Amino acid sequence: MKLSRQAQKVFEVLKEEKKASFEEIQGHGFDQSMVARAAKELEEKGLAEIEREEEVAYKLTNKGDQVKREGSPEYRLIEILSDGPKKFSEINIPADVAVGKAKKKGWVKIYDGELSLTPEAEKVEEDEIAEQLRQEDFGEDHLARGLVERLTEVNRMLELTRKGEQVKTENIEEEFNVEAEASLPKIGRKHFYKEVIDYARQQWIEMGFKEMQGPFVVSSFLNFDALYTPQDHPARELHDTFFLQNPEKDDLRRFGDKVGRVAKTHEEGWQTGSKGYRYNWERAEAEKNVLRTHTTSVSAQKLHEIDIEEEELPAKYFTVSRNFRNETVDKSHLAEFLQTDGIVVGEDLNFRNLKAYISDFFEKMGYDEFRLIPSYYPYTEMSVEVQVYDDELDEWLGLGGAGMFRPEVVKPLLGKEVTVLAWGLGIGRIAAKAAGIEDIRRLYQNDIEILEKTPVWRPE
Repeated sequence: MKLSRQAQKVFEVLKEEKKASFEEIQGHGFDQSMVARAAKELEEKGLAEIEREEEVAYKLTNKGDQVKREGSPEYRLIEILSDGPKKFSEINIPADVAVGKAKKKGWVKIYDGELSLTPEAEKVEEDEIAEQLRQEDFGEDHLARGLVERLTEVNRMLELTRKGEQVKTENIEEEFNVEAEASLPKIGRKHFYKEVIDYARQQWIEMGFKEMQGPFVVSSFLNFDALYTPQDHPARELHDTFFLQNPEKDDLRRFGDKVGRVAKTHEEGWQTGSKGYRYNWERAEAEKNVLRTHTTSVSAQKLHEIDIEEEELPAKYFTVSRNFRNETVDKSHLAEFLQTDGIVVGEDLNFRNLKAYISDFFEKMGYDEFRLIPSYYPYTEMSVEVQVYDDELDEWLGLGGAGMFRPEVVKPLLGKEVTVLAWGLGIGRIAAKAAGIEDIRRLYQNDIEILEKTPVWRPE
C-alpha cells in the first residue's frame, strides 16, 4: 500500500494511540492542515475513520453578566418593594421584565396602579437566578432569557479501522507526489500574504481586466452617496467609519453636474425610474472626507471617469487594495483589510455573466465549490453574498458580496443606463487558509516560523 509521507507519519501515531483527536495528533509536531489532509487520505484508503463529536458549552451574555453582578430584575424588584407598595413611576429598574417575571412567580400583585409584595415573596431568601449564574449552573431558562448563549464546538477524532489495525507500517510505501508542498530553505522570500495578493491580481489580468486605482482618503460622496447609500445609513456613523479632521472636506466641483444628479436621485429618483429615499439631501454631508470603507468607492470613481460613448464595451476593471473600518480588533476583525473589487460595464450583460466571472476567479484561487446567497446592498439589485466551501473546516465561508449596480448608481455617474456587474471579495481568508492560521492578525506579522513553514503559495 502507498501513502504520502504526511499520511504515513499520522498513521504511525495512530497505530500507537488507536484513537486520537486532531489536536492530540498535532501535539506530535504536525500542523493543522497536514493532519486534516492526512486524515482524509487515511479515510479514503480505509485505514481510519473520521468522527465528529459535538461539545456544547454555555457562555454568559452581556445581559447575563449584568444580572450576575447586580441581581435578577425580579429579585431587585422585591428589594425595592420591601418597604411598601410603589407606583410604576417609582421603580428605577426596567419594570416590564421585572414585573413580568415577579408576577409569574407570584411575588407581586397590582392594585389601583401600585405594586406590592405577596406573602410568597417574603419567603424568598436569595436571588436564585443570580446565584446560578455565579455558580455557572446554566440551564434552558437562562438561555431563554438571553442570559447565556450556547456554544457548540466540533471535535474531530481519528480512529483506526480493522483494516488499519491489520496493516503494518513497514509494509507501506511512500507515494511520491510531484505536486506536494516542499520544505523551504531558510532564505529571504516574499511574504505569503503578498504572494496571494499578487496571484489574485494576475488572475484578473489574465481574464482581460484592467487595473484601476483610487486614493485611501475619499469623500463621502464617492464612498456612500454615489453608491446610493442614504445619508442616515448606519454605516455612515462614527462607530463604523473613520472620518478625517484634516482635510475635513473635499471639493465636489470636479464631479460637475453629477453631484446634482446624485442629489436628485436620493431625493426623488431623478431619471432612474426610482422614487428615491424622499429626504433632503445635504451637500455638506457628502463633502466629508473618510478613509474608504470599501474598494467599491474605486469602482464609483472609475464610473465617473469612463466616457461611455468612447469606451469599448464590455469594459472590465479590477482593483486589489486596502480598506478601513472602525472595527474592534480581534482574531477575525481588523481595522484595515484587503478587498478585490471588480466591475464589468456593458449593454448585453446579465446575472449569468456575473456568476461566470466570480466562478472563474475562485477556481483559479483554488476553490472547487462556491455559491451565491441572496443578500442586500444599497447599491446593487439583485444582490448576493459570495460563499466558498472549505473542506478542512467542513463549512461555507462568506468572502464578500456581488450584484448588479442599480440604475440609481449607474445613470447619475455615466449619464446613460447600462448594465454594470460588480463585486467586492475578501482576500484575507484565502491567505489565512494558505498559511493555516486562524487569527487574522497574524497575516500582518513577520512571524519567522510561519514564513518558513508556509509553502510558496499556489492553489491546489
